[in-house]
Amino acid sequence: MARTETYDDTVKPRSGISLAKGPVAMIGIASLVFGVLGFIFANQSFTFDIPDGTVNGDTFLGVEGNGWTWTAFAAAGLLLLLGSPVHWGAKSMAFIVGVVMIVGALIAISDGTDILGIIATNNWTKLIMGAMGGVLVLLAMMPRVGQRRGGAPMTTRHERDDTRDDVEQQRRFERDRDHDTTAPVEPANGRATTTRGPLEDRR
Repeated sequence: MARTETYDDTVKPRSGISLAKGPVAMIGIASLVFGVLGFIFANQSFTFDIPDGTVNGDTFLGVEGNGWTWTAFAAAGLLLLLGSPVHWGAKSMAFIVGVVMIVGALIAISDGTDILGIIATNNWTKLIMGAMGGVLVLLAMMPRVGQRRGGAPMTTRHERDDTRDDVEQQRRFERDRDHDTTAPVEPANGRATTTRGPLEDRR
């Protein structure tokens, strides 16, 4: 006898691994720490001379900056950290911060020693801002790997032959029945014998 087994064969979805979240978080931490340490150990002035004036700052690890410079690095790092827990957030923040950094580096190159008379820079500041912006824009294009969409719900039926199981079950039932119908009988000579037969016949 054949028996039909039904089970769910739906393909489970898999989100995959983001290639953007980890690197964006690391850059965010580095930028935040760099901005905070620069603000503590270097220039903390927030003076400005918009738009054509010149502002100067102190150097920290070779990078020149004033209060606005270190605040910009710290704010960029914080935004990257806030966006890094999810894939689309990491990519969005990486693109926004990256574009801002690249534009700031280009303005600093054209302006000379600062950005619009607000943010003090030197060559190392421009280099770090430009490199950081370029890497972030590239990270904004990183996809997920190993992603798999779930398939449509489907049911699979499997025909199973249970003939052998039924035969074994029938044999087991017959053995149990024979065992139940065996009862001792006390004959006239006092010796116990065993007879076989339905229980109804002995009652």
